[in-house]
Amino acid sequence: MKLLTELYKIPAKTGNEEQIKYFVLESVKDIPMQVITDEIGNLFFIKGTAESYPCVAAHLDEVHLPCERDIVVDGDVIYAVDQANERVGCGADDKNGLWMIIQLLRTEPVLKVALFVLEEKVSDDIPGCRGARACDLSFFDDARYILEIDRKGISDVVQIGKDDTLLCPADFIPESILLQYGYQMVKGGKTDVVELKMRGLGIPVCNIGCGYYNAHTNEEYTVFSQLTHALHFVQEILKKV
Repeated sequence: MKLLTELYKIPAKTGNEEQIKYFVLESVKDIPMQVITDEIGNLFFIKGTAESYPCVAAHLDEVHLPCERDIVVDGDVIYAVDQANERVGCGADDKNGLWMIIQLLRTEPVLKVALFVLEEKVSDDIPGCRGARACDLSFFDDARYILEIDRKGISDVVQIGKDDTLLCPADFIPESILLQYGYQMVKGGKTDVVELKMRGLGIPVCNIGCGYYNAHTNEEYTVFSQLTHALHFVQEILKKV
């Protein structure tokens, strides 16, 4: 839990992701792997050697304005307050994804990772998913699929994205795994993997719920046991798919 609370304290407003990138890189610097940064600032990791790789993704930015946060752990629930003890967003969207990917880089022998900048929409004139829109799709040439970890709650696997974009077949994740972990295939909105599919990426992708609620509001919070449950769900997919 300490790693997650440290992530929550770091300001990462869209367009100002340098501090969170530095933290992530420091957290995994002891892991042997290739690290790539592209021109727009996305981070890519390649761990192990294989003919084809499972791939996971998250985004580095959050919507919340920078402030000095104290992280409150109330049993299984984690949230943030400011110096006046007023609730503020903690950036669980998508620091929960970053937390999970740091864990996966430690447990999985072979893995590709994409961490995108500029995912959140800034205004009607400045859309979201700019990091995914600018990245080189050839990074995914030897990836079998991409699991993005950027969905609220603990039951959704987004299979159909914005504008009815088909992300993966309905049977992409075996039903036995879905039932075991209490997930279901659903329709959802826009995130990085949806942008990649809209650009023509040919491999299956999806977006997985990772235990946060009330995203983009001061009432944002995480249920830590649900986040760890999501981690085990993703590990099972990586093992079987």
